[in-house]
Amino acid sequence: MKTRSSGSLFFFVMMVLLLEAATSTNAAPDVFLEASRLGHEKISLMIVPFEGAKGHEAQLKLAQTVFYDDLIRSEVFHLLEDNKQIPLVVSGGLPDAETISKAHRAGVSVLAWAKLYFLNNEWTMESIAYETNKGEQVVGLKTSGNEKSIRAMAHRFSDKLIWHFTGEPGTAGTKIAYISDLTGQKEIYLIDYDGANETRITGDRSIILSPRWSYDAKLIGYTSYRTGTPEVYFLNLESGQRERKISFSGLTFPPSWSPVGNLIAFASTKDGNAEIYTMRPDGEGLKRLTFNGADDLSPSWSAAGNQIAFTSDRGGSPQIYLMDMEGTNVQRLTFGGNYNTAPAWSPKGDWIAYTCRNEERWQKICLIRADGSQVVQITENGRWDDESPSWAANAKSLAFTSNRTGKNQIYTIRADGTGLTRLTSNGANNRSPSWSPR
Repeated sequence: MKTRSSGSLFFFVMMVLLLEAATSTNAAPDVFLEASRLGHEKISLMIVPFEGAKGHEAQLKLAQTVFYDDLIRSEVFHLLEDNKQIPLVVSGGLPDAETISKAHRAGVSVLAWAKLYFLNNEWTMESIAYETNKGEQVVGLKTSGNEKSIRAMAHRFSDKLIWHFTGEPGTAGTKIAYISDLTGQKEIYLIDYDGANETRITGDRSIILSPRWSYDAKLIGYTSYRTGTPEVYFLNLESGQRERKISFSGLTFPPSWSPVGNLIAFASTKDGNAEIYTMRPDGEGLKRLTFNGADDLSPSWSAAGNQIAFTSDRGGSPQIYLMDMEGTNVQRLTFGGNYNTAPAWSPKGDWIAYTCRNEERWQKICLIRADGSQVVQITENGRWDDESPSWAANAKSLAFTSNRTGKNQIYTIRADGTGLTRLTSNGANNRSPSWSPR
């Protein structure tokens, strides 16, 4: 039977989620280790000045600046400045064989170049990269769109380069969904991975709970009180169509998609206390996974789709647990501290991020290996709260909420604890980030 203190605690936790307000704090030991940093040799790259027609200098500068910033953020490339040994101003802007050869001798591994032009009422960007030791083109890309698409074209070029040289997905073309009260009501917004292109995508004018991306990044699932009852909706980002998918008595929290999209997992109080269920995205095949007097919340799928991490207070305080996708083989994962919530399983399957609480009663972002063998606190100690972690597709960075500057804002940080970057600065409270899987 659940104790009174346990039930009170999780009632408080659910009310915090419901109201999307700042979470208060409880004590827990600080048992976290210093992050170990991933070392790798960066690839030397030089950008040949992009080519564009006169009168389009602003658009050309935007494309080249975005591309440059993407490569810096990726930490894959070491960008070299102009070198007098390499004649970068060449006929037509396109690097020729002599330029590529000289670049190789000067220690440049990759030359990247693009041409941006306006034709037939649309912008087109032709992007090319050369591997100098081979003396040949290794990446070629042609993208078109309106003027607002220029940033996306540059993002695609950088992601293409990263994929070619590392075999891992780039994140420049990804987006982050989050909740903001910019309009005075809580709505869902999108921003690019670097904080640009803030766009509101809902107009519910109601209480909204954390957005969650579908496995293919085509849908966003969220809970809304727009009709007065907490119901789960799927928003199609291409068509803008919203469909009500889950409507039970009690409170149903936003869903988590399995890696291949055949199931969603979610928590609901439909049967009394909060339990975890799975269901097909079409609304069929409902299955209850947890049967416990405690509250079970925040399911997150493993990369292989065969396990689910979740939060439960069944041991007397909120902790992270694991179970098989059928609800079997339940095991407790976290033991340090008395408050660990909101698990987010890495796309690579090796780490689980979560909100932990330190000795000073402030929430921080922690990582734990999926086998429980190592725990790392990646946000620094201080008199503020960091919460709600969400992984980038490449598993190298996370987005999270922090009130370190007063109001809640969205930040990103690398998994080794470096590279803290603030993304939102609109004067509103911005929270509950969800990073798209592609």
